[in-house]
Formats: sequence, C-alpha cells, structure tokens
Amino acid sequence: MTTIEQQADFTSQAAMMQMVNGKCVSRCVSLVAELGIADLLADGPRDVASIARATNSNPDALYRVLRMLAALGIFVELANEQFQNSNLSETLSSKSGGSIRNYARWFGRELHWRFWTDLEYSVQTGSPSVFKNHPGKMPFELLADHPADQETFNEAMTELSAVHGAAIVQAYDFSQFGRIVEVGGGQGTLARLIAQRNPACKVTVLDLPHVIDGVANRPSDNGSMERIDFKSGSFFEEVPGPADLCVLKHILHDWDDKSAHRILENCRQALSDRGRVLVCEMLVAEGPEGLPALILDIEMLVGAGGRERTEREFSELFAAVGLRLNRIIQTHTPIKLLEAVPIG
Repeated sequence: MTTIEQQADFTSQAAMMQMVNGKCVSRCVSLVAELGIADLLADGPRDVASIARATNSNPDALYRVLRMLAALGIFVELANEQFQNSNLSETLSSKSGGSIRNYARWFGRELHWRFWTDLEYSVQTGSPSVFKNHPGKMPFELLADHPADQETFNEAMTELSAVHGAAIVQAYDFSQFGRIVEVGGGQGTLARLIAQRNPACKVTVLDLPHVIDGVANRPSDNGSMERIDFKSGSFFEEVPGPADLCVLKHILHDWDDKSAHRILENCRQALSDRGRVLVCEMLVAEGPEGLPALILDIEMLVGAGGRERTEREFSELFAAVGLRLNRIIQTHTPIKLLEAVPIG
C-alpha cells in the first residue's frame, strides 16, 4: 500500500470512528440537558466547581464531559475551568427561544435507549423494537406505562411543535379556511399559532382523552386558547367535520401504510366541499437535504413503528383515499407542507 493510499485509509477510519463515537456525544448532550447546565450558564460563565455543586456532580467527571462538548462547540471553555454558553448550548436552555432541551432529554431517557439497543430486532422483523420484550404492546402504550418518560416525550414534542409550527404558519395561508381541524394536535401548540395569526378561523384540536385532559390547566396565549375547541377522540375512529382544512403535523410518519390510510380516509370524510388536507412532515429525498428524514426514519423503525416517506409514497397514500397531492410547500426547516385535495 502506498503512502497516499495509507493516508486515505487513515482518513476513512477517522471519519468512521467519529460516526461511531456519535453515541458518546449524544449521551453527553442528553446528560447536560437533563442537568440544566445551559440554564445555569444563562447569566454568564461559571467555574466547573460551582456547576458541579448546583447539579450534585463530581467536579472532575463533569469537567471532562464539558471539556469534550466544548471541543465540539457545545459550550465554550475559558481559563481556570470556567465555561460559558455557545450558540449551540443556548438551544439546550429552557430560557431561550427555540429551545430543544426536552428533545435532548428524551433521547437520553433509558426507555429511548432501550428502543435503539434492540435495533437488530427491528431490522430482522420490521417491527418496533418494543415488541421484543412486550409482545403485542404498541409503543405509545408502553410509553404511557412510564409517566416520567411520557412527560419528557410530551415536552419534547411541544418544543418541536413551537419550532416547526412557526415555520408552518409563515409558509402557509390559513386565512382562507373558516374551520380548521388539527388531527392529533396534542396540547395545541400549532393550533394556537394558527389562531393567533388568523383570528377569523375556528380551530379544533383532536387528540386522545388523556392528552386533551392535560390541556385544561395550560395558560392562555393572547386569548387564542379561547378560540380553540379541544375535542377528545381517536383519529382512527372519526375526525370532526365539516372541516375546510385538516392539518396533520408529524402524524402519518408514526404509522404504517394501512393505519395511515385509515387516518386519511377519516380526514377525507370530514372535509367540506372544497376542503383540503395539509400534511406537515419531512420528505425522504436524495442528497444532504434528505438526510434528516433518513435519520428520523430509523427512529420511526425502532420506536413508533412508522416510517418517513418519499413524495411518491405520499401521493400513493393520498390517491388510495380519493385525494390528490396538489402541491408541496417549502419551509425554512426540514418540514415540507403537502397539500392534498379531493379527486373529482
């Protein structure tokens, strides 16, 4: 082997080692998110000894974790073992706009790690990894059995809804619709954004009873909560209508095609004469732009049991229930807006 070939081989090995070591980085990010270290640094630099006292940590061990993360641009290491927030670590602060702290916390939960530990089972069977040790138990049912994990997951999804919801309402004109139903809308984060920007719209959020029950004590946001109707139910059974627009954000990717058909069929039946369906999800595509969807697709494989889809696969889903993909709208996030209209 020539020297040039050896150098190329070493470069490939180093790149692969970096990818393999991503597990270490992910776990450390989740840990500092759980400890709330970015919040502790929100007012300025602190030395590791005081951070350790505030988080009940070993100073030397915590320093080694923060030192590694700082080398990656997550935190900034100063003199005398002091650290301050960087642009990256600011996203882990609950005090900053666009925080994804709870999303990072969810990835560090033991239950979530267990999903990935059994990736081999999912690859061999094509089923969610939870089936290995909990036959017949759906992933969301297992999550409901772990209240602390459920709470972290819900908080993570609310965070993402705020980030993606802002992009959605900027990219799509909701004002043309009188009655909008957000299908599987959770605690109504997107619905509130729609209502704030479009006060003439009547917005209904449909979700399971235990989710809707958790909305009751949430504070109002500029009066928008008063303009939203929260309805308990299952989108597998019925979607309330007549609706001028059914919005599904990160819903279909949780499910296989058969289940997705059923959800879309119920949306189709709920539409008014000129109603539409708006699906807000990533698209599997070639090139770097499609990478976030490809990664999330494996999360769906081991977790919920669903999948990310291509434009063609979405078109086929729509056609199977009498809908036609009308257009795809870009946002400034990886989320795409797929607008479908009734055929005929």
